[in-house]
Amino acid sequence: MNSDLNFNSQFSDYFRSFILEKRGLGCKYKAEAASLRLFDQYICDSGYMGAEISKALFESWTNRRPYEREKTCENRTNILSQFCKFVVRMGGRAYIPPVAQRLRRDISYRPYIFTNEELSRFLECAKHMPGSLERKTVFYMLFSLLICTGLRVGEAMRLRWTDIDWSNNPMMVSVIGAKFDKDRAIPLADSLSQQLKQYREEMSLLFPGCEYLFPSKHNMPYSHNQVYFTFRRILWDAGISYGGRGKGPRIHDFRHTFAVKSLRKMVYNQEDIMAVVPLLSQYLGHKNIYATQHYLQFTADMFPYVTETVENALGGIIPGMEEYDEETH
Repeated sequence: MNSDLNFNSQFSDYFRSFILEKRGLGCKYKAEAASLRLFDQYICDSGYMGAEISKALFESWTNRRPYEREKTCENRTNILSQFCKFVVRMGGRAYIPPVAQRLRRDISYRPYIFTNEELSRFLECAKHMPGSLERKTVFYMLFSLLICTGLRVGEAMRLRWTDIDWSNNPMMVSVIGAKFDKDRAIPLADSLSQQLKQYREEMSLLFPGCEYLFPSKHNMPYSHNQVYFTFRRILWDAGISYGGRGKGPRIHDFRHTFAVKSLRKMVYNQEDIMAVVPLLSQYLGHKNIYATQHYLQFTADMFPYVTETVENALGGIIPGMEEYDEETH
């Protein structure tokens, strides 16, 4: 048995099963396991003999200590909260603090989730945006790809024609040089594949011999600023309000929207959440499964039924919004 799975309290089996489940979902779960071992030792040292993780035990372990930072206390509380949810899911008894009692930190930006109607309006305006035929053709396909695949804008802009496997069914796009070295191949829906084939024919006339999928007039990818400016212009044309700096919506919110709606679809199709969350994490090229888990929180606000289903399946997988970090997404 791994040394980090050695526990001695009456909750040993729960600790081991919880950690193994997390690792089965793709998490390294090293620091968290160490925190739970300390809690296990605390139970033994205190002489606590109860068969449940009581409120008093929970709070005595999670109360902020005089010498520690607030973030350290938050992490300890979040880890134990997730573990307690797991215990309850497994039929045991454990105190789970109300959401209002959990430590929270404000976040500077909350992702904007587009409605289907907004996405349709956006693409329609992109198709008829002012400017040259070349520019309209490139940006309509670019935004279509971002919306339908959840790619990061930088990943899409670096795509070359050789990154697409045209013969495979479904067609596959290889994302090379991705963030966190998460190179991957993603399948395309039939409708998007057909659109991309038509786009290839058009581009062979507009940009003959160009290696990039989304070139500017100089046969090189557009800059991020050029893409962002075009995005903002189309937002305006589509009547989608822009809240200002730090409020969005932003291009990256296409990715957030794709992830949230993918999770919602999986739940409504009654797919195995234990299996599909790691797959979605891999598809999106996340650094680890925690980044994917944050989309469950965004989904929770819009579709409570989804949250309930996922909680029942995974117990404690939904983290607090204070942990959201744009860099991991």
